[in-house]
Amino acid sequence: MLLKMKEVLQSVPKFCFPFDVERVSQNQVGQHFTFVLTDIESKQRFGFCRLTSGGKICLCILSYLPWFEVYYKLLNTLADYLAKELESDLNETLKSLYNHPVPKANTPINLSVNQEIFIASEQVLKDQPSLAPHSYFIAPDVTGLPTIPESRNLTEYFVAVDVNNMLQLYASMLHERRIIITSRKLSTLTACLHGSAALLYPMYWQHIYIPVLPPHLLDYCCAPMPYLIGIHSSLIERVKNKSLEDVVMLNVDTNTLESPFNDLSNLPSDVVSALKNKLKKQSTATGDGVARAFLRAQAALFGSYRDALRYKPGEPISFCEESFVKHRSSLMKQFLEMAVNLQLFKQFIDGRLAKLNAGRGFSDAFEEEITSGGFCGGSPRSYQQWVHTVKKGGALFNTAMTKATPAVRTAYKFAKNHAKQGIKEVKSKLKHKENEEDYGACSGSVQYTPVYMLQNEKGGHLEKRKLAQVRLSILSGTTF
Repeated sequence: MLLKMKEVLQSVPKFCFPFDVERVSQNQVGQHFTFVLTDIESKQRFGFCRLTSGGKICLCILSYLPWFEVYYKLLNTLADYLAKELESDLNETLKSLYNHPVPKANTPINLSVNQEIFIASEQVLKDQPSLAPHSYFIAPDVTGLPTIPESRNLTEYFVAVDVNNMLQLYASMLHERRIIITSRKLSTLTACLHGSAALLYPMYWQHIYIPVLPPHLLDYCCAPMPYLIGIHSSLIERVKNKSLEDVVMLNVDTNTLESPFNDLSNLPSDVVSALKNKLKKQSTATGDGVARAFLRAQAALFGSYRDALRYKPGEPISFCEESFVKHRSSLMKQFLEMAVNLQLFKQFIDGRLAKLNAGRGFSDAFEEEITSGGFCGGSPRSYQQWVHTVKKGGALFNTAMTKATPAVRTAYKFAKNHAKQGIKEVKSKLKHKENEEDYGACSGSVQYTPVYMLQNEKGGHLEKRKLAQVRLSILSGTTF
C-alpha cells in the first residue's frame, strides 16, 4: 500500500503542471483544474489543483470524492493562508480535513484552524463570521443531476460551447470515438471534459479518460482505442505533429469542432431535434435544465431496454439484444444495432441486471424519466408484478450458474444468503408454464412478457462505475 501511494505521489507533480511552463505559466495563476488518476481496478482518484505564485506553485488535494466546488473553495482558503504566510493555519486546516470522516450529503461542515471540527449552524456563523468564508462547506449530493450555476463544470461547458457543438460531441461520445478537447485555460479545459462526460448519465465513459494530459504522456493520443482527453493549447501543436487520424477535436477557445465522422446524423432525428430545441430555450439554461434535457435524450434512445429484459422461472433475468433492436423505426434500429456493442451500454446493462438479480431493485432519475416520458412499452401490471417479486425476496436464480453472465454470478454470491426465504415464497406464487414463449423468449416474433421494476432505495448509492480503462504503460512507462 505504501509503495502504491509513493508511486502515485511521484506522478502528481507532472499532472499539476500539464502545460508548457516556459511559455504560459503566468497566464495560469489562480486557476482551478482537476486531473484524474485511475488505478488498476478502474477506481478514480481526483486531483484538485490551484496554481499560485506566478504559476510556479500548485496546491493539490487528492480525493476519491468528486466534490469539485468544495475542494476549489478550500484551495482558495489554502492559497490565502499561503499568501499571508500562515503556514500553521494551512497545516491545521489540512489536518482537520484529513481526519474528518466523510459526511453525509447536504451536511454543513466547518473546519476550524485549531483542529476543532463541528457542525456549522446559522448561530455559529453569526457568532464567528470569520469562519464562514474560509472552511465552511456543505457536503454535496452527488446522486442528483448537476445544476447551473452550482456545478462549475457544467456551467463552464454550457457557456463555452454552443448547442450544435455540444450535440456533435455528445454524438461522438455515444459512438465511442477518440476525442481531444483543447483550451488555453486549464479551468475551462477540465470543466468541459467533466461537464460533457456527465451528460452521458446514467452511463459512463468506459475508456481512457484524462481530463488534462501532461507533456510526458502526449503519446497517449496515438492510442488505437477510444479516449476522451484534454490537452492545454500550449501542447496542441506537438499533438498535431503526430499526424493523428480519426480523431474528433474540439477547440473550446474558438468553439470549433473538427471530426472525420458524421455521428450526429446517425442518431434518430426526432431525438436530436427535441434535444436541440430544449437546449435553445432560455428556461433550460439554469437549474438542472441542461442535464435533464440530455437525460431525456438518453431515455428516448435507451429507455426501451426494459422491454428487452427476459425472465424464465428458475433462471436469472437476462437482456435480449434482438428484442431491444427490433420493432423500431429505421433510424432508431440502425442506431441501436450499433449501440448494443458500445462498452458504455454493455456496462449499463450489466449493472442493471446485477441489481435486478440481486433482488435490490433501483430507482434513479433515469428510470423516472423513462416512466414519465413513456419510453418503454411495459404495462403497469407487469411493473407491479416485478415490484412485488423484488419485495418478496428478489429474482430467481439458476442453480447452475454457468449460464449466467459474470455480472449475474457476482450478484448471485451477494444475494444468496439474503434472499433464500423470499425466493421460496416467490416460487410458490409463480405459475410455471411449459411454453417458453410465455416467459419472453429472446425473439421478436413471439409474444413476450417484458420485466422491469423500480424499487426505492433509501440511502442507496450510485452504481459503481466499472471502467474498461486500457493501460498504456508500454507507451509511457506509467500506470494510473
